[in-house]
Amino acid sequence: MIRSRLTGVNEESQKSLLRSVKVLQRSLEVNFEDGKIIKLEDCWLRDNCRCSKCYNADTFQRVQHILEIPDVSIVDVEYNKNELVIKWNDGHKSTYTPDFLSQFDYKLWNEKRRLKPILWYGQKVADKVQKVHVDKFLNSEEGMKMVFQSLLDYGIAIIDGVDASLAATEVVCKALGGVQNTFFGGMWQFSTKADHADTAYTNLPLAQHNDSTYFTESTGLQVLHCLEHSGGIGGETTLADGFYGATCLRDEYPQDFEFLTTFDLEAQFIEEGHHYTYSAPVIIVDKKTQDLKQVRFNVYDRTTMAFKDSEECRSYYRSLRNLARYYENPDYQWKFKLKPGLVLVMDNFRVLHGRTGFSGTRVLCGSYVSRSDWLDKARTLQLIH
Repeated sequence: MIRSRLTGVNEESQKSLLRSVKVLQRSLEVNFEDGKIIKLEDCWLRDNCRCSKCYNADTFQRVQHILEIPDVSIVDVEYNKNELVIKWNDGHKSTYTPDFLSQFDYKLWNEKRRLKPILWYGQKVADKVQKVHVDKFLNSEEGMKMVFQSLLDYGIAIIDGVDASLAATEVVCKALGGVQNTFFGGMWQFSTKADHADTAYTNLPLAQHNDSTYFTESTGLQVLHCLEHSGGIGGETTLADGFYGATCLRDEYPQDFEFLTTFDLEAQFIEEGHHYTYSAPVIIVDKKTQDLKQVRFNVYDRTTMAFKDSEECRSYYRSLRNLARYYENPDYQWKFKLKPGLVLVMDNFRVLHGRTGFSGTRVLCGSYVSRSDWLDKARTLQLIH
């Protein structure tokens, strides 16, 4: 079975059958035996011709530049249940399978590409998040699918049985999609030694937050592994579903939700040799579906801003406070202790994390994995389109 990277279609699995084809002025109305009807424009049909002159099946890429595709018209159409053939006025011929064409029903095409997270709050999510042994994760497709499906559903997965070392953690990170290098490095290991100008490099409590809101594209996954905690107490990890909090805000304070989806909040990071800054809405929604796409919430990285008027200024503080109340509500958080051998993986576009204050020596390691790379893995496993 060949899966097209360009279309996401299993092009050799004939599941759809043609019933009839109607030629319109500059398009075709294609009727399928399952009752589906799709209107396809002639420019789209020519652009998506799958002959070797138009499409390279080895690279899954088009051969022709868009400026080289001729503006031609249909002169003849032939079809049976399993095939549609178009003859063009420049002499070219295009052949399509019904299984290929049926994928481009607009509603179906959009629906297949929607991520459908399962919202959660509180400790009950602990029984739903997948915990997979490292050997199963690294050595079986089943283990891989369990981890990535958990990330897609809940934004969290746990991999246990990992040796308490930076090297063993790196193997896991590479299997998740690859180590994303930032100014923190690739793989990093830290304690309370002030390697960077960041509150994480202290033993203070950390409020719920997303990382790297000052990057143009925030880091995708955050991977954390506690290698050691000795001579003290505390340091429990706290997690919150950013999408659940944003949904609560939309239901209870729609005006504040609207503000946080349209106002560009500026975040920054400054230390010697570095000055990152980026402005974006705290809550990002899909323009077509209104699905939540990302939360960029970090009370530490907010920079001082000027406002156009008093209403905008007061909306800023009111909406952020109302959203923060959900994230800081202990009833909405999952709280647990990271221990050596247990690797926590979080979707940084969705899940907020924090920690309680601690004493003693606490050493963590981990890395980031870019969103493009971990979603690439999920698509390769055919969990998403």
